[in-house]
Amino acid sequence: MDDIPHAAYFYTMATVAITFAGFASILMALRQGPASMSRFHLWVTRSYIQAGLVTAMCAMLPPLLFALGLSLDLTWRIASALIGFPALAMLMAAPRQWRAATDQPVQPRVWAQIGIGVVINTALIFNAAGWPWEPAAGPLMLAISWNLFAFFIQFAESVSFFFET
Repeated sequence: MDDIPHAAYFYTMATVAITFAGFASILMALRQGPASMSRFHLWVTRSYIQAGLVTAMCAMLPPLLFALGLSLDLTWRIASALIGFPALAMLMAAPRQWRAATDQPVQPRVWAQIGIGVVINTALIFNAAGWPWEPAAGPLMLAISWNLFAFFIQFAESVSFFFET
């Protein structure tokens, strides 16, 4: 059986995502464990680990569906729906989770990342529907990449939170 187009990219994203989740776990351990972390620090750390693991699963989904015998068109559609809908739900829940974890206002960069994520994942839903373009790998690759890149950006911006005294 042939491999899915762009398989190397999907597998690379999965590898990078797992590495990111592991790095976030190490950072939490360096902070001397959950007992010394605020509710906000714990939420941020959980978000990073979750993002890495979810991104890895999303990146492995298209090759798996294709290997199960689905056509490329159906692979792109199903993967787009299985990634897009939960991603939109997670994006919508993020501000509420932020507010539950801290009294700090949601930062503008977080709102910007949520907005971009909503646009990208809405495009993924259009990809699943096959409208206004034929289903393709590009929107999936963009959505999976954005999920990981957005958390890289957040991680770089918030790493100082972890080393506050």
